[in-house]
Amino acid sequence: MLFSERDIDALRLLCWCQYVFPEDLHNQLSRTEYENLIALKLIRLHETSGALVLAKEGLSLLTAIYGGDAIPKISQCYRPPIIQRRLRLARLVLTAYGGGVNPFTLTTMELVKPPALFLSALTRDRGANPWGSTRIAAIARLGDLLCAMHYVCPGIGKLALIDELNAFTNQTARFREIPRSFIFAGQSYRDILTELDTSEPRTDTKLITYGTAYRCLQLPVHLLSCDDTGAVQLQIMAVPDYRRQLTKAALKAQYQPSPSPAWDALFQGMPFVMAADMDLRRLDDAVEKARQEGHSQIAIAALEGQAEAVLFSRYRDTGKARVFILTGEAISEVTGRPSVPYTPPRTQFLTAEGDVIDAPSFKAPGRAGR
Repeated sequence: MLFSERDIDALRLLCWCQYVFPEDLHNQLSRTEYENLIALKLIRLHETSGALVLAKEGLSLLTAIYGGDAIPKISQCYRPPIIQRRLRLARLVLTAYGGGVNPFTLTTMELVKPPALFLSALTRDRGANPWGSTRIAAIARLGDLLCAMHYVCPGIGKLALIDELNAFTNQTARFREIPRSFIFAGQSYRDILTELDTSEPRTDTKLITYGTAYRCLQLPVHLLSCDDTGAVQLQIMAVPDYRRQLTKAALKAQYQPSPSPAWDALFQGMPFVMAADMDLRRLDDAVEKARQEGHSQIAIAALEGQAEAVLFSRYRDTGKARVFILTGEAISEVTGRPSVPYTPPRTQFLTAEGDVIDAPSFKAPGRAGR
């Protein structure tokens, strides 16, 4: 049996994530493919959590292919709360991978080649912890943005915002000139908004809810669903100057430059905002600016999943905006790729030297005596 690019990338994803639910790998690996890797003893099923984990043999194979210095050294954790955090992190990593963002980095220095993502977990347990008790899951370099990524869901808890900002600044000091933003990711946009919309009295001088942080952060905050829609969102955000480019691709001959930086264009005399990056605070500001300028509505363009989950109910049904769905052609014109999550090919995996990697034949599991 020859290993495919899908097989090897799946092993690498399990190495970086530690725990991944089989269903979360649907874009990267079929059930038959991961069962083959289990039969080869390269991965195994963690019975308690129901997640897939990399086996020692799988780690040995990756080390033989890439060398030990190219493999993260993360201590395997078995405590249920940590496993839960790893499973959430895996959804974020798989969404980034599907968005064409390279998650296989070991230091923040590798963010010099965007789009790329660095997991804070890679350096949290090595000597002095540069992240402290902050909740930054990853740093992503997307086109002309540098983003601190947090996983947000109902009941996620509180954070010390000043510590988060300091850690973000300190760990990305080499990228001083690149604009910063936050990405609040979750299993769905609604999950994220459920937490952000929760109101809770402030009883601590330092720790605040994510909803409070969302409302007081001065940096832009983008919402990201960890699914196929989120993967395409990251494909778009990975393109430098994506708002202007996608606005022109969507409006074509009807594009008119905007007289205000609050909007991206004018469309049939109406303020137009590109919302595919899910910066809802920017949308709210655009609606308010339009109202002040005498416009009863604005026009919004976004991905279908974004519109159905959030934008229709929040803006269209309230009369604040007309919401348009971006076409696959417009998205591909900007990203240079199909407007679907990246799926690794089934072609043979080749090492840096051009060699194939094969595995010994194995028997499919069967009943004893057969």
